[in-house]
Amino acid sequence: MSPEGHSAKRYVYLGKRVIAILLVAGGTACQHSVAQKGKQGTVHKEQAQGRAVPAAEKQAITGTTEGIPVPAGMVYVPAGWFWMGCSPKDIQCSDAEGPYHKVYLDAYYIDRNDVTVDEYKRCVEKGGCTEPHWNYCGTWTHGSSWRQKTVGPDFVKGNHPIVCVDWSQANAYCTWSGKTLPTEAQWEKAARGTDGRIYPWGNNWDASKACFDKSSTCPVGSYPEGASPYGVLDMAGNVWDWCADWYNGNYYHTSADHDPRGATTSSMRVLRGGAWNSVDPPDVRTSRRNDEVPGYWQDYYGFRCARRAPE
Repeated sequence: MSPEGHSAKRYVYLGKRVIAILLVAGGTACQHSVAQKGKQGTVHKEQAQGRAVPAAEKQAITGTTEGIPVPAGMVYVPAGWFWMGCSPKDIQCSDAEGPYHKVYLDAYYIDRNDVTVDEYKRCVEKGGCTEPHWNYCGTWTHGSSWRQKTVGPDFVKGNHPIVCVDWSQANAYCTWSGKTLPTEAQWEKAARGTDGRIYPWGNNWDASKACFDKSSTCPVGSYPEGASPYGVLDMAGNVWDWCADWYNGNYYHTSADHDPRGATTSSMRVLRGGAWNSVDPPDVRTSRRNDEVPGYWQDYYGFRCARRAPE
């Protein structure tokens, strides 16, 4: 064997040893990097083969969408038109959900999950939020001489959605975290995508895909099969989400078709999505609108936050 052949073989051998040492030294970070590159390659390969990789899958694999980094815990919703309001395919429409109309939204991010008890607790500890109304929220119980509302033990578990907060408390948390409450239009697009579907997963009701008709809240993200087209979770059931908008039952008749911001005057704020105690499927449809006095709270009211994406 020639010296050149021996040197080449030795070089390859040493190269493998170096790689092995680097992998041990890098630990999980190196393995994660290799895995991520492999997954990204899968995305590109499947796109080249003509398979449309869902936005939610792409974000989960790469952490980016359209080359834009996605903040931790959020998903990216691209700019564009979508259908808002009650679909003609839906026979359960209320007057407040019509007319069915097209709306254009600028790109934004929205929390994948509802804000949890632990996340809200950190805001309280940092002085950015006030305590939830735990002692006056939930099921009526009899005391010695008066009645008090109290929440059950599941409601205060760290990975469950925060409840018993009013609109101002939800808004304060989002402000503290550098975000905002989503507009009603942002919430709806994140829940249904652009095809006007009735539920986040499609047009057919499926109770196995939502925290629905339960005895309490569920841990956030417990129903991944019920994800929206963008990968947003619990947009049907678990808790009604506070939105930024003032509510008006006739608003869609005069609303702007570009980034609508809700009624200009009202005494009620918008809530969306249905909750753990919803027993009728119509309550958790993507177009279902609800309203509440902003100073009220319930053990089925929660929220998530949004943020505008860079242009």
